[in-house]
Amino acid sequence: MPSQKITINAPAEKVFNYVADISKHGEWGNPSQKLQVEKTSAGPIGQGSTFKSVGKQFGTQNDTVTIVEYAPSKRVVYESEGKAGVLRHWFDITPSGSGVEVEKGFDVVKAGFPFVIFAPIVKAFVAPGALKSDLERIKAKLEGS
Repeated sequence: MPSQKITINAPAEKVFNYVADISKHGEWGNPSQKLQVEKTSAGPIGQGSTFKSVGKQFGTQNDTVTIVEYAPSKRVVYESEGKAGVLRHWFDITPSGSGVEVEKGFDVVKAGFPFVIFAPIVKAFVAPGALKSDLERIKAKLEGS
């Protein structure tokens, strides 16, 4: 399960609320993927909330995203399901000095074709840099506002 960490100088609640709002993913995700996410469930964001995601990576991806774990200001886990399979993404937020340490990771729950072939390469070589870049964009967004 690849993961990366970064320290963000912002309150845990602010960081958590931002990363748990999956509709904001397009703001901090890889710009080349042109990700668009919209909430599809009623009520406030929490465990069980669902989203529709459309992005460009290995072709157009139309995914359903569901928050499967939601611990305010501490941890959010969501799963995306689509052609690539089922991927579990998570954020852990831990107080650190005047801010928080944020760890972002993902794992493949069930790989679809052709991702099943590339998953080991992605996890070993692509994911660490992608996770780090995501965290750097989140940091810039939250420390700049």
